[in-house]
Amino acid sequence: MKVAVVRSASDSTEREINLSTDLDLPTIELPSSYSPREVTSFDYLLAYRDSKLILQTTGDAKTGELYVDFSDAKLNYRANSSIRSQNIAKALGIKGSQRPAVLDATAGLGKDAFLMASLGCEVSLLERSAVVHALLADGLARTGYYGEEIDTILRRMKLHFGDLLVFADDSKQFDVVYLDPMFPQRRKSAKVKKDMAALQQLLGHQTDGAELLDCAKLLAKKRVVVKRAKLSPYLGPDKPDIEFKGSSSRYDVYLIAS
Repeated sequence: MKVAVVRSASDSTEREINLSTDLDLPTIELPSSYSPREVTSFDYLLAYRDSKLILQTTGDAKTGELYVDFSDAKLNYRANSSIRSQNIAKALGIKGSQRPAVLDATAGLGKDAFLMASLGCEVSLLERSAVVHALLADGLARTGYYGEEIDTILRRMKLHFGDLLVFADDSKQFDVVYLDPMFPQRRKSAKVKKDMAALQQLLGHQTDGAELLDCAKLLAKKRVVVKRAKLSPYLGPDKPDIEFKGSSSRYDVYLIAS
């Protein structure tokens, strides 16, 4: 998979140079009115537009663009719509005024982490893809753009770069470790959302599910929460202690003995 940082021929700035250096990616100079469909030498392009870092898929207009925007209307509707009664809150074990410290060990685009932070949790986000980490860092850095209510939520979110298998070696424990592992679709006919399809290609095949779950259990003081598609098999060989099922997804909860 080949990724390049776009440098505008008319408006090249220091941030593009810094991004390419930080990610060790080549740059490609393109006119301001370029079309990603016309680029064939790279699979993805990283470009700044309207103060946002955007990931573009080349050669296929159907895949669109990918970026992190915590002002997304659907995300905020869910965060503000009885979130405390939703399954994610139940899976985290939220009761009364106390809020667990959470490690979102497979952060992705940060949507679940945002929901957990909107519940009042302090959330550490761990992302192993350098490109996805850069998109997340850009989204989290745009404080002031979103407004005070969203900025308050973002201040509860701390981003880290790395893989859970390495992070687990010397990290402190968290009350809850949250997993939403990215695995390839098992059925060729299964439809995948555009952003999920791009994430799957960027992240590749994740480590063995049982190994991922075992690492999470080493870090969690109280529970491990695994988000799965409703009909997906369990992540590891052990059956969860609690299951919260929704219309399309399921939260498997593994309790940690004190």
